[in-house]
Amino acid sequence: MKLRVSGYLFLVVLMLIGGCQNNERVSTEKKTASTTPTKSSVSPSAQDYNNSGTAYQRAGRLQEAAAAYQRAIEIKPTLIEAHHNLGTVYVMQGKLAEAIVAYKRVIQLRPDMAEAYIDLGRAYGFAGRLDEAIAEYEKALTRDTTLVYAHYGIGLAYRHKGMFPKAIVALEKAMVLQPDFAEALMQLGYIYRETEQFTKAVEAFTAIVQIHPTNAIAYHELGVCYTKTNAYPEAIKAFERALQLNPNAVETQNLLRVAQARMARQK
Repeated sequence: MKLRVSGYLFLVVLMLIGGCQNNERVSTEKKTASTTPTKSSVSPSAQDYNNSGTAYQRAGRLQEAAAAYQRAIEIKPTLIEAHHNLGTVYVMQGKLAEAIVAYKRVIQLRPDMAEAYIDLGRAYGFAGRLDEAIAEYEKALTRDTTLVYAHYGIGLAYRHKGMFPKAIVALEKAMVLQPDFAEALMQLGYIYRETEQFTKAVEAFTAIVQIHPTNAIAYHELGVCYTKTNAYPEAIKAFERALQLNPNAVETQNLLRVAQARMARQK
């Protein structure tokens, strides 16, 4: 009898232990399930769309980039970066009116952002609205006088307006701030050539090829200036170098033949 009771008690204990273990396992599983976050679909943020636009823009997928930036702006109308990026894409697409609107919005949001005035000025310049371009560049300079591209933009606009002295002043200011600014040197060279200041033009174009030895345009312009001053050996050398860098330049080929013919007549 004692053995039977002992055996029965042993079974009861085992059942109780097993039940406790099962309860603990269930409790643990419930706790785990309750503490495990459930996956939910989170909508992309304005910054997410802006980042996607940047990726599309870098890949040259401008339509998709513009759509992404527009969506970013819909979600967060004050996201300056998206407005700025959208303006840049519009410029790349040739949609200058839309670019101007985008850059104006950037300025509304950040009136102290000097670079935004440069971007707006550049868009006006591309649209041929030169006086408005100059005005925006000048606004940029009232906020930061060291902005190289503001001086450059003013110089470029004045050059296209035919106001060469003012253009030279602005471009030279850009050169003071950035002595190796090849684009500004190129514009100065064009102005000097157009005003028949060939010695200064040669100096400008020579400085460019010293900075960028593979600049075929600068060598071409050197050849033109040397031809104008009857320095045909130098002109031929410059044209030949330009053709080494750009063999398909038809105008350079023609001018080389002219220089060679004129030098032959001098002999």
